[in-house]
Amino acid sequence: MGPERMQRETRIAHYVVGVLTTLSLILLSLSLSSPVRSLKACASYIFDPISYEGERGYQKIAQAPSDLRALLSADVENRRLQDELRRMAWLKSDVESLGLENGRLRRALGLKTPAGRYPVWAHVMQRDPQRWYASVAVDAGADRGVSLNDPVLGRKDDAVVAVGRVIEVRPHSSTVMLLTDQRSAAAAYLSSGTYEGLIQGQDGPRLRMNYVNSEARIVGDDIVFTSPTSVTFPPDVLIGRVAQVNPRDPFLALQSVDVSPALDAASLQEVLILRAHPLAGEPAPPVLVEASQ
Repeated sequence: MGPERMQRETRIAHYVVGVLTTLSLILLSLSLSSPVRSLKACASYIFDPISYEGERGYQKIAQAPSDLRALLSADVENRRLQDELRRMAWLKSDVESLGLENGRLRRALGLKTPAGRYPVWAHVMQRDPQRWYASVAVDAGADRGVSLNDPVLGRKDDAVVAVGRVIEVRPHSSTVMLLTDQRSAAAAYLSSGTYEGLIQGQDGPRLRMNYVNSEARIVGDDIVFTSPTSVTFPPDVLIGRVAQVNPRDPFLALQSVDVSPALDAASLQEVLILRAHPLAGEPAPPVLVEASQ
């Protein structure tokens, strides 16, 4: 049974090859009638649609019947429009990014930038989960002109907010010590008067303003700004609001208040670094107007 079955399968294979060969010869001998041209054009387009782009494609389509020519032309145009839509989506994304950047710059224009400072935006890359209110890493370093002790600002809605200062610079990133770090300190004043104090971090969500004159009448929600005497920050930059007035010590001539930062460290995503040194060939920053309080 085995040899007979093999012979039968061999004969069937020979018959199939013969039939296909005969059919091929018949098709080759046919004249290029309209159905044959349509079949040839469809097969060519399915297996090689790219060749229908440009002048060469128009020559191929011109050889097809009118109905099929219209169908192929519509499909080629559809592919071109899809590519155009993808390109427009990229352009829209670029325009939106530029719009956001312009908005940030417009908000920064309300800041009185000290002479010789060069602002640059950077994104927050990393936080220390064990010291959440201590420091953050940003994606701007020596490659963008950042240096030690450069003041760092953030933004809350349309306001520019004091955030911290640069304490470590690497080739492509930097570490920013936040105002909420217990090692941080900055001179500040209260909006309800000319009383000044020293803002210090508490390693938590709040700040403390120490060394305030004991005769100062502090009200709740009093706004705190950086002082013109600050050696780190520009003057009149928002820090936060008074959250609590601490009990006075009758034996001291000073008092303290707790301050809620205007910008929580947990929501910090990007910062504005006021660099002390420009990059090679970088133009001087524009003269900025004074911020309105």
